[in-house]
Amino acid sequence: LEANEVRTLEEVARIGYRELELYQLPKSPGEFKKRCGDVGLRLIGCHVYLQSLDDPKTLEVARRLGLQYLIVVFPTLRAIGTKDISNMSVAELTPLYEKISTDDYRWNAEQFNRYGAALKKIGLQLGYHNHAVDLKRFGNDVALDILIQNTDPSLVVFEMDCGHVIHAGADPVRYLEQYPQRIQLLHLKDLKPGYSVSSSIDTEEKDVNAELGKGVIDWPHLFQVAKRGSIKHYFVEHEGPMDHPPLESIGNSLQYLRRFT
Repeated sequence: LEANEVRTLEEVARIGYRELELYQLPKSPGEFKKRCGDVGLRLIGCHVYLQSLDDPKTLEVARRLGLQYLIVVFPTLRAIGTKDISNMSVAELTPLYEKISTDDYRWNAEQFNRYGAALKKIGLQLGYHNHAVDLKRFGNDVALDILIQNTDPSLVVFEMDCGHVIHAGADPVRYLEQYPQRIQLLHLKDLKPGYSVSSSIDTEEKDVNAELGKGVIDWPHLFQVAKRGSIKHYFVEHEGPMDHPPLESIGNSLQYLRRFT
């Protein structure tokens, strides 16, 4: 996308995708929205860090793009607070996040409720996207469950990243069954067999993503369960090197999904 925005958007649309979720807000939102519209792509939401929700520019760009969702992409350590961590490396963040606690997660839930209420007033929905670290266990408690159980359903929804869930040794189907109303967006991501189970924040650098249908997740079963819940949007996500070039890989994944959806 960064190398050739116009061609990439055209190719994504030609492959058959119709909705996009952004990993960061574009510098020229009006121009970007027009380019997406010209090829039939609809913008649904964008990933953000919690701290960016205090910046009026974030909300203005979201408005100009016509987004429905702003999705917080990572938990914030209470001790860090408003510090911008978006430019910190995984190596810098790992020792900090090894100390994350239930207090941090309850504090995050409080912030999500507060920002969710503010966003709702201007027509935006706050969501949270999990990473493997959010499946960390604290005795009988799991971090993601703490977030779900301590946030207001009318203010906060969840985007479950299936790949991160299995990376941490958990079951995405169980979460869909347990929280059918709270999980409203899905990241369709899979891992190659033999991946290492870990809830650290550097899991993305340890193992290899797989095209859908070539990993370990039983997607037809997951979709059967998802359809009984409240999923509104599904996003294919590939991270890191794949067996084929990026555009070919997302095409292969979509072809696989079309067999049973």
